[in-house]
Amino acid sequence: MKPTTLTREIVVKFSVSKNLLLCLAFLLTACTTITSEEAAVATVVPTPTHTAATHTPGPPPPIEVTYVTPSQTEGPYYPVNKPADRDNDLVELEGAAGLPQGDILEFGGTLYDGAGMPVAGAIIEIWQTDNNGIYLHPQDPQTSRRDRNFQSYGEAMTAEDGRYRFRTIVPGHYEPRPRHIHVKVKRNNQELLTTQFYFDNDAALASNSIFARAQGDQLALIMAVTPGTDSSGNPILRGERDIILRSQ
Repeated sequence: MKPTTLTREIVVKFSVSKNLLLCLAFLLTACTTITSEEAAVATVVPTPTHTAATHTPGPPPPIEVTYVTPSQTEGPYYPVNKPADRDNDLVELEGAAGLPQGDILEFGGTLYDGAGMPVAGAIIEIWQTDNNGIYLHPQDPQTSRRDRNFQSYGEAMTAEDGRYRFRTIVPGHYEPRPRHIHVKVKRNNQELLTTQFYFDNDAALASNSIFARAQGDQLALIMAVTPGTDSSGNPILRGERDIILRSQ
């Protein structure tokens, strides 16, 4: 039996409809793939190739200068032969048999110029007696009896912020002077200051003529000390004394 004209039209229309459906399905699949790829690309965050800028702090603001550190006599016992170990720790002496006698004192401060700005790269020297009041100097009549475990002299370089620090002992007393630590400040091979630091609880200050020469600036030479402990928990004394140079 041959198909009728109506039957053939139905077959043709069905075939066309089927082809249209296939085309639509293909287009939908392609669009979905493209959309997925675009979404994947859109969600990729590129890794930044630049380095975040770092903040470089400028110099600290100057302090208000209300005094200057007065000079004091160098004295007769500035070291003739400085020890090979001349760091800022006068307690730990290279080659010593043990620790020196006396109360350990850790002190420091900030070195300022006459405008109140911290001074970096300066050398601060200190020299002093041992616990028995004896200097490392051939002219000290008692030098043969000095504590050989004590460094007697040390140096510290000021940091970028002008800070310096020493570890030493409380100097021994000898007549007629009060206890004191000699201090010298140098920079670029130039001597900027020679002075002495004293202690606030020393009754001998009232009658000492060298200390009296500081007149109205005497407080700038006195170091207040307070009890403390070191990093190992051992009892020590702590002191603080800034140094302010006179304007050149």
